[in-house]
Amino acid sequence: MSPGPVDVHAHAVPSALIADLAAGRMRFPHVEVRRHGGSHIVAFNGGPPTRPLAAGLTDPGLRGAWLAEQGIARQVVGGWLDIFGYELAADEGADWAAALTGALAELAAADSRMIPLGTVPLQDPARSAAALAELGQQRSPGVMIATRAGGRELDDPAFTPFWEAADAAGAVVYLHPGFTAAARYADFGLVNGLARLEDSTVTLARLLYAGVPARYPGMKLVAAHGGAALPYVLGRLVRNHLIAPDATADPVESFSHLYFDSVVFDPAVLEFLVAKAGPGHVMLGSDYPFPIGDLTPRAVVERAALDDGDRGQILIGNAARLFGPADPSPAAGAP
Repeated sequence: MSPGPVDVHAHAVPSALIADLAAGRMRFPHVEVRRHGGSHIVAFNGGPPTRPLAAGLTDPGLRGAWLAEQGIARQVVGGWLDIFGYELAADEGADWAAALTGALAELAAADSRMIPLGTVPLQDPARSAAALAELGQQRSPGVMIATRAGGRELDDPAFTPFWEAADAAGAVVYLHPGFTAAARYADFGLVNGLARLEDSTVTLARLLYAGVPARYPGMKLVAAHGGAALPYVLGRLVRNHLIAPDATADPVESFSHLYFDSVVFDPAVLEFLVAKAGPGHVMLGSDYPFPIGDLTPRAVVERAALDDGDRGQILIGNAARLFGPADPSPAAGAP
């Protein structure tokens, strides 16, 4: 495959895994999959079901056609946060994460345009660390995780084994919002329009004040959705640090270790992000296949007032550094 633009933010649900669960060929005691119209829904521990699985999550033909239409050579694919199963007990959660990671790896093996991100049982930091250390067997450069799990914030010292494992492996850790929004977000579509961004911003601010990215420079921490509001409020976080320097780590030091996708929609906002984070820390992203995603992702990069070198880094170069160069062999599954 010749080098080309890399979409570093996308999601997939392995249809074979869902079919096996729905038919009873594979069983987890506290994972329920059932038909819902022409799709499926999933429930954990008897809790409320997920939204129906969108066709774009499960249909490789739709994904392949979209990649070709958008002129994207490779796509980094994580799971769908709704089915990460953080509600499960530790043992079952570890088994579920391993099954999901393995199924995503099989999807990527069938289409070499895909770069899989694994899933870990984040509700159990020790098991998450062990799962992350085994990712090399799945040819995965890292994991996608939510902003909290097991009733803990990610800056909690309990997560130290996970961050240490990510640092030692030089792994990508893709931070993505995943939560139940408060009732005040129920109107106007604010769950997608705002609540997910607030969720990421708070988690990122806590990680910066705890000094986590600076303490573990071997890992590559990528923030979804352009880092949400973090780049815009960094100055305020710095001011707060200067007021109470003994209570917080320097947020600028940790901010310098972060990477960001381009899912901001507005060329002026992308220009600000590139100026704030540096052109070597921003990468093309879509959030495929969701309607709130940027489903023409190259447009915002091409419309932004950037020089050709910076644009090339965002479209191709930075992703090649984090996720590996393109495979020179023809892509399986490519049209």
